[in-house]
Amino acid sequence: MIRKSALLFLLVVLTGASFAQTTPGFGQRNAKAQEARTADGRYPNNKELVAKAKSFYVYSDTFFMKREQLESSLLGRPEFKTWDLQVSGNEERADMIIVVKRIPFTNHFTYTVTARPTDTIVMAGAVDSLGGTVYGLIADEIVQKMKTLRDEPASQSKGAAS
Repeated sequence: MIRKSALLFLLVVLTGASFAQTTPGFGQRNAKAQEARTADGRYPNNKELVAKAKSFYVYSDTFFMKREQLESSLLGRPEFKTWDLQVSGNEERADMIIVVKRIPFTNHFTYTVTARPTDTIVMAGAVDSLGGTVYGLIADEIVQKMKTLRDEPASQSKGAAS
């Protein structure tokens, strides 16, 4: 009985130690955020972070929405093309990270858009979806919120077409 208890204790300690090694500590995150400061020593605001962003990484934490669907929906938006934005398959190379979650036993999906260099949440929202339309709704909301933080591409393309 003592051997089983000791083995269980050892297993729990080793499992905890392995998780501690994979999670970045506060000092590591803080050092990364220090690098993101502007020339005058302040942190960039949401508008500056979104305006500088050129690439996005999509992470779906739900079985009900595949990340490829949201990636395709974002790339299909004319604003994404006008702003010359990309979707990256590598989280480390992306400027923004989009995380989508589903509230269990509901049709409510939440999302956050985080600026990777500063770990700042620049956008967040929730949509209700039935029948597989969640990726289009989230892409629409992200683009609409980006229009308020960036130059609106629709007015640029109308002016160029005239």
